[in-house]
Amino acid sequence: SSTFDINEWTFSGTNAVDGCTTNSECGSPFPFNSFAVTASNLIITGVLDGPLSGGVPKLIELCALADISDLSIYGIGSANNGGGTDGEEFSLSGSAVAGDCLTVASESAGFTTYFGEAPTFTTSAASINGDDAVELFQNGEVVDVLGYQNVDGTGQGWEYLDGWAYRNSGSLPSSTFDINKWTFSGTNAVDSCTTNSGCGSPFPF
Repeated sequence: SSTFDINEWTFSGTNAVDGCTTNSECGSPFPFNSFAVTASNLIITGVLDGPLSGGVPKLIELCALADISDLSIYGIGSANNGGGTDGEEFSLSGSAVAGDCLTVASESAGFTTYFGEAPTFTTSAASINGDDAVELFQNGEVVDVLGYQNVDGTGQGWEYLDGWAYRNSGSLPSSTFDINKWTFSGTNAVDSCTTNSGCGSPFPF
């Protein structure tokens, strides 16, 4: 990432290797070859809390960074109202090629009315409000997140009530939320919109 996040790093502390002559015998050895590669080939790119009756469409957009032969290793979950993670609530299926974007909606009718096409998947796990965090799982582990799972987003900088959030180009998936990697419409940005194409603040679909 081009944006530094201190939470993604572990530090020994200053002077931690003073007096050491070899790494193997050091009280604070450099963790040579211990980095675990957990990079995800799928990424959360956007979420929408829609303006139609019932607050639809509710959308989570995911995009493939590389070819994925088996999407079933991925799933989504939402952390509602700051209540913490509920774990993986919906597993994907099928496959994707690099550049494919998948839409996960809470229902189909409102989504189709608003966007002019049907969603890729429908599930109640996408029944998000603008104060809910969204998690992407790979093999049961969180690999990407929008928002803080233990914080109600109401009044927070990442709130997207009656609006949307979209990931900035070039930012990569991370299990640690970084608000600087996202653009937000602002709350109530899509109020009174009936279609995305006719909206003054369209979701960058």
